[in-house]
Amino acid sequence: MARKPSLKFATFNLYNLQVPNEPMYHGNKYTKAQYEKKIKWTAGLLRRIDADIIGFQELWHPDALKEAFEASELADDYTLVTKVFNRSIGTALAVKKAHEIKSTKWIKDFPDELVLKKRKSSSNSGIPDYKISVSAEYFARPILKVKIKPFQGTKNTPEILVYVAHFKSKLPMDLDKVEKQKPSIKVHQTAIGNALSTIRRTAEAAALRVLLNKDMKGTSIPVVVMGDLNDTEHSVTNTLVTGDPNYRLFHSSRGGNSDTGLFSSSSLQEYRNLRDVNYTHIFKGRHETLDHILVSEQFYDYSKKRIWSFKEVRVYNDYLEDHDDKSSGDHGVVTSEFVFHPYND
Repeated sequence: MARKPSLKFATFNLYNLQVPNEPMYHGNKYTKAQYEKKIKWTAGLLRRIDADIIGFQELWHPDALKEAFEASELADDYTLVTKVFNRSIGTALAVKKAHEIKSTKWIKDFPDELVLKKRKSSSNSGIPDYKISVSAEYFARPILKVKIKPFQGTKNTPEILVYVAHFKSKLPMDLDKVEKQKPSIKVHQTAIGNALSTIRRTAEAAALRVLLNKDMKGTSIPVVVMGDLNDTEHSVTNTLVTGDPNYRLFHSSRGGNSDTGLFSSSSLQEYRNLRDVNYTHIFKGRHETLDHILVSEQFYDYSKKRIWSFKEVRVYNDYLEDHDDKSSGDHGVVTSEFVFHPYND
């Protein structure tokens, strides 16, 4: 029996991939020797994951990613979607050449529909006063949106939308220079900085959800969102992105069909394994999954709109606890593979 065609996605935080002698954060630079070591390590991991579609974060310069693919001897197999960002990290994508890239777009500005403002409630309404106004107009790291026509042998598959995202980390934001010079505020700068990071990440998650609603509502286009979302699967920010769809936990349930929802590939693996053993990041001894691959119902086994059936998730994270100079990553790489198997076949 012939092996069914599959699609394998991966999300890969490159941990500041920059060409040598060019500045990164705080003016840090790689020497040529450091750069060559990083390229060699990255190339080895690219060969290991062997994915059809790879989303990247923390890329400073496209030439560095190109050189990593050349070192891996995979350059002829992939088309790279990259650009130069203005002295900052950005997102990128690699697509095996068997699949056709139809369009690419980096999205910087938040959609106009995102209004993060709540006026004060009337004094006699009995509703707590939740007055708030958030001024956030753009993604700090632009979202990459790519439309791809996947090749699945002789099967005529629909185009898919792939989003690559990198949200604000949990690290506290630096306060406004004028404000943090005030002694009464400076003593609380960590708490305030943490609050600002959370607000920024939440705003970015809401902005992406609005974009997803606009693409997915009333359509059947398959969608994949992947990247370093800098929060755990069941966090408020991640459920904002997924739309928190219902999973089908028993045969007669109505879960599994969701026009705009996204299903976490990690959850699909957990329901199969009955245990959570995945993590992509370690901080202060906490093992967390911050890097995610989220898929629409066209990739969910129990949806009547299924086109691809879930096969497995793999997390490449052995190097996170190496504590030596052999690795060059601070996030694990997540891969998720799906087999072409429409619901009615």
